[in-house]
Amino acid sequence: MEQIDLTTPITPPATTNYRVVRLFLDWPNGLINIDLVDENGKIAPFQYTGAEATSLMLFLNTANLSIKSLHRRVLEKLVADGKLDGTISGTP
Repeated sequence: MEQIDLTTPITPPATTNYRVVRLFLDWPNGLINIDLVDENGKIAPFQYTGAEATSLMLFLNTANLSIKSLHRRVLEKLVADGKLDGTISGTP
């Protein structure tokens, strides 16, 4: 499974990576909720709203997921937006 390996671990407790466990797309309300889980089982929530969420959903709806997985795209977006800092590893 793909995960993001954090550049700087978060403490306490030691958190070195996250993986996607939940992705909620709410088209009518322009809302994306993303839940990641760390190796300790703790959930880290992230959210996009409004026009930004709608644009992301339109992009994801037409993305070629045979080139890059949905999980990888979500993790890459969180890194690109500065919400997380790390590298993505693993396979879908």
